[in-house]
Order: sequence, then C-alpha cells, then structure tokens
Amino acid sequence: MKRRAYTLVELVIVIAILGLAGALLVPRLINADTFSVQAAVRSVIADLTFAQTDALAMQRIRRFQFLRDENGRLHGYAIIAPSSQSSYDAAFNAENAEYLDDRTAVGTDGRFIVDFDQDDRFVGVEITDVGFGGNDWVAFDALGGPLQGGGMPLTSTGEVRMRGESGAYLLRLSGFTGKITVERIEE
Repeated sequence: MKRRAYTLVELVIVIAILGLAGALLVPRLINADTFSVQAAVRSVIADLTFAQTDALAMQRIRRFQFLRDENGRLHGYAIIAPSSQSSYDAAFNAENAEYLDDRTAVGTDGRFIVDFDQDDRFVGVEITDVGFGGNDWVAFDALGGPLQGGGMPLTSTGEVRMRGESGAYLLRLSGFTGKITVERIEE
C-alpha cells in the first residue's frame, strides 16, 4: 500500500497562502484602538518596572508620578529621581521636579515624561483612575519595594485604570512586593 505524502513545494504554497490571508485579515479584525490601549498598558507596566529596577540598581528612591492637567484629568506619568531621599513624598510640582534623565525622550528636554496627549501611540487612551494608598504616585526604595508617604512601605494594592474605545484595563501593584498584574475589565 503506497502512501502519498505532501511535497515541500505544496507545503510552502499552503503556508504562503495562510500567511498572506493572515496578514490581510488580522488588521481588519482588530481595530487600531485595541493596539493603542494595549501599548499604553504595556508602557505603564514597563516603566513601573523600570523605576523599580532603577531604584534597586542605583540604590536611590525613584518616584513614579502620574500627571494631571489643570482640571485634574490624568494624562501621563513621569519618573522622578529626588536628590534628597527624605523628600520623595513632597507635593509634586511639575516646574521644579527632579525628573529622571531620558535622553531618548522627544519633546521633554531629556526628562522621563510620558504624556498620552502628546504621544501618537496612545491616541484615544485615557488614564481614568490612579490610587496608591491615597496618592497619585508610588515610590520605590533602594531594595525595589514600593513606598507610600513617610518612608512607610505600601501595604495596600495600588491600582491604575485605563481605557480606550475597545476596552478597559486594571493594573495592580501589590503592596510590599511590587508585583504587577493586569486584567481586562468591563466599564
């Protein structure tokens, strides 16, 4: 009994057709807003992790500050590198804050600022709520542990809520450990 197998040419043609179909159909099935919201969520997670890692590597407190406009609307975040480690929890003042250097940042004069209103990657995405023990910021100590005011460890779970037209997400930062989790939520 002779078995017929597929030739290499036949397999390559089928794979090419499936690849072409996927390349044409996937962008139509997932709208651009989905990519924007997911990019914003990934950016916040990556930069929270970066602030935590930088605090550990440099053995200095780093503050992750969410930014508000004059109406109190959240529109981005910054990483602060306070020179006086005892004043990391002082009231935020955008004009004289000691931002962490980010030489690759465009339009921020080398300061580590991510502004959703200015960044084309995050069009249509908004930060709807932030809470870290009653603050709109979280700091990381020299061991990478999350802090609230007064040098005390963050004991409760901090939350960041973000949304776009295609859905909403909840980021949670665990007290004590700084572990970050994310889940899609209904709003």
